Amino acid sequence: MQTGLKPNPEEWRPPLVVLVGMGMGAEDLSPRVLSWIERADVLVGGKRLLDCFPDHTGERIPLLSSLDETIERLRSVARNRRTAVLASGDPFFFGIGRRLVQALGKEHVFALPNVTSVQALFARLLEPWDDVKVVSLHGRSETANAGRWLDDLRHCSRMAFFTDPRRTPAWIAREMLAAGYAHHTMIVAEDIGLPTERIGRFTLREAADGAFSTLNLVAVFADRDQCRAPAAPFEDTVLGLPEEAFMHEAGLITKTEVRAVVLAHLLLQPGGVLWDVGSGSGSVSIEAARVGRLREVIAVERNADRFRDLVANIERFRCPEVRPVLGSALQVLAGAPDPDRVFIGGSGGELPMLLDMVSKRLRPGGRVVQTAVTLDTLEAARSFWLGKPFEVRVVQLQVSRSAPIGGTYRLEALNPVFIVTVRERR
Repeated sequence: MQTGLKPNPEEWRPPLVVLVGMGMGAEDLSPRVLSWIERADVLVGGKRLLDCFPDHTGERIPLLSSLDETIERLRSVARNRRTAVLASGDPFFFGIGRRLVQALGKEHVFALPNVTSVQALFARLLEPWDDVKVVSLHGRSETANAGRWLDDLRHCSRMAFFTDPRRTPAWIAREMLAAGYAHHTMIVAEDIGLPTERIGRFTLREAADGAFSTLNLVAVFADRDQCRAPAAPFEDTVLGLPEEAFMHEAGLITKTEVRAVVLAHLLLQPGGVLWDVGSGSGSVSIEAARVGRLREVIAVERNADRFRDLVANIERFRCPEVRPVLGSALQVLAGAPDPDRVFIGGSGGELPMLLDMVSKRLRPGGRVVQTAVTLDTLEAARSFWLGKPFEVRVVQLQVSRSAPIGGTYRLEALNPVFIVTVRERR
């Protein structure tokens, strides 16, 4: 089939499969779409959608929990029989459309789109939705983009969610409350498009204890008064947070200028895993999460007082992808996912053993960045990597900041810092 062609139902020949978006139900189908369905020899879809056509005489193939198995059966019957696939909403909006085209090829699929449930919900609310971020939590694995949607809330005042039996409206509300998003309103649309449709507006605390139909859609809105209120200091800063933005023990923090160079040398990539060893206040972890949209940052700190600062800073800057861990890196990282990037700001006297673990666990294409303020630490790092299949580069960073003196300024030097960057030899 040529792109852009509009086939006629009367000319429908196998193996062309017709993909029908049902909208909110059969009442959303036009006479033209109904004529395609009437011509079908086989209907494929979920039980609720198949039940919309009780008088259809064709064979019915229900969608199974194993979509691969359903698609294989569909591929077989579509070779010789006119087959229509019924999909809820718009099949190319978080629906089966993508998967079906991948399996059958674009030349074998003709799609008839329809209204999405998100579109229907915002129409019910009489609200525009061109600025709404839509996320599907349906069937997502525990590690796939874990917490990414919470990060999106920092930048989006309105979001909508497709849910599943585990990631329910109540679960979303609890996750948002734990991440500090108390000033949001939740809209839950239950059974939208069905006679039992119900749309409710809740505070997050009300939704966290609620029970809802398994067929639901969630939207969350930031409180408009909160949006108009002045932002907390540095809340919207992405890169370059000053030391005073963090709770920290006096002087024990990676300075802003050093942190910027460290982040540049880490070459962060979206979806990666970062180990931050000797995290302290968490300044590197937090800025890395805000800049890199990482899958997970594991921030390890062994000092209990600094660990409390770390936890407080993570909560303040709403970085759910940063996981604080108290203890020795050698022990707590044993069960952690392998890293794509590692930052070492402190090793607690375990540097040789720590580097040995890092060298064995680092994923292909990974990088290690370490800061050192003494020549002994620099030499220990350099000596470890010597003779191994890694490239090592060292940068000395000397920063001087202006300080007032009389009616003018002088330069006040900070301690010089060595930045050691390690990557696989090419």
